[in-house]
Amino acid sequence: MAAKGLIGIGRVQKDQAMRALTESAKLEAEQQIASEALERQKEMAAAQTKGTLAGVGAAVGFSGGLASVGAAAGPVGAIAGLVGGYLLGELFS
Repeated sequence: MAAKGLIGIGRVQKDQAMRALTESAKLEAEQQIASEALERQKEMAAAQTKGTLAGVGAAVGFSGGLASVGAAAGPVGAIAGLVGGYLLGELFS
C-alpha cells in the first residue's frame, strides 16, 4: 500500500506504532505469566521442603534418642523438623 500525502503517511506510521505496541504488550504479558509461574513453583518447593523436614523430624523423634520419652517424641520431633524446615526454607529462598 503506497502512502499518499501526509495523511497516508500518518496512517502508515500509526499502524506501525500500534503493531509495535501490541507486540510489546504481548511480550510483557508473557513475562508476567512466566514470573507468576516461577513464584508459584518457588512457594511449592518451600512447602515441600518444610513437609519433608517435618517428616524427618517425626521419624527421628520416634526412633531416635527421644524414643524413651514415649508417644510425645514423634510430635516433638515433627515440630522441631517443621521449625528447622521453615528456617532453612526462609534462609535459602
